[in-house]
Amino acid sequence: MPEPLIHFIIPFFLLSMSGLSVKKATLFSTLAILPDLDVLFHIHRSFSHSIIFILLISALAAIVIKKFYKEKFHDSIVATLVILSHPFMDAFTGYTPVFWPLFNKSILIIAELTTNINDVLDLNLNLDIYFKPVIFYKTTNIDTPIFSSTGVAISLVLLAGLALKYYSIKHYSFKPPSFRP
Repeated sequence: MPEPLIHFIIPFFLLSMSGLSVKKATLFSTLAILPDLDVLFHIHRSFSHSIIFILLISALAAIVIKKFYKEKFHDSIVATLVILSHPFMDAFTGYTPVFWPLFNKSILIIAELTTNINDVLDLNLNLDIYFKPVIFYKTTNIDTPIFSSTGVAISLVLLAGLALKYYSIKHYSFKPPSFRP
């Protein structure tokens, strides 16, 4: 499963690159961790990882926000997309009930390109979707990293990219190249 650090840093990077302030990107990106709060109930990848459930709760929140805080309605859409990134990423690392309760199967997506370099280059493409019945079960022990070496490395590379962007904006006046035929 992607660790909480990865669930945070991917939306943070995308939101920051799209021009959101660091403060707002941090606030929104923290929402990407919400689906994993199901571990507090000793269940993981429960209904909180369902796109259907997330959209239902988000739609109710958006209705309230649009009625009382019209200027924040766009933020509710961004928040929904950030939260949806969580089950999307999880579906690539383990069985996730992304369409529960409409579809009572958890989904695992495998997308790999591997190689075996012998005398000739041998590429193997594996694109598969696996299904298994949704079973929400309580466990007494959920042993998972908050962050890993890989997650820290990915985070540092993305943060370096953001630092480079902000440094470039502050110190250089880049203009996009014009593409004329």
